[in-house]
Amino acid sequence: MAAAIRARNAKSMNSSEPTSIQTSAMAKRSLPVRTRPMPANGASMTSGNSGGSASKAVTPKLNADELLAAYAKGKRDFTCHDLSLLNLPRAVLSNANFHQSRLHKVNFQNANLFSADFGRASLSQAVLKNADLARAYLSHADLAGADLRGADLSYAYLSNANLRGANLCGANLTGAKVSDEQLAMARTNWATVHPSGRRGIW
Repeated sequence: MAAAIRARNAKSMNSSEPTSIQTSAMAKRSLPVRTRPMPANGASMTSGNSGGSASKAVTPKLNADELLAAYAKGKRDFTCHDLSLLNLPRAVLSNANFHQSRLHKVNFQNANLFSADFGRASLSQAVLKNADLARAYLSHADLAGADLRGADLSYAYLSNANLRGANLCGANLTGAKVSDEQLAMARTNWATVHPSGRRGIW
């Protein structure tokens, strides 16, 4: 009887010991959960531009004396300059580059602007009366409301220029690159010379 009890107790003790499978499972549960490592510099994992937007380029602003002095010293490149409201009558600025410059209400009356580059420039309400703009490049220029009375625009390149309200009375457009649709938006008179070389009103 005593031997039978001891045998039963020994069997019970053996069954209570964990098996190798149970031990492995318990070991896995006890391992710490791995977390995603943070960057060495402690930065956030989210992407983005922390530098901010780049500062915009400042458009240079010159007065009339500074512009003429720079031209006299040999400078010809005045691209993206703000020259609005400058008073430059009779100025000699042939072959100068005013590409994409602001020239709102500038006074170029009787100025020599032969072969100057005004591509994409803003010349709205500019005074260009009797100015020499022969062979000037004025593609995509804004000449809305500009005074071009008596101006020499012979062989000028005016493709896609805005001529709405521009005054071309007496202007010479012989050989100019300009469409009839553009000229229909401008003011002309009997003294205006057509690109064909003929005078008349559009």
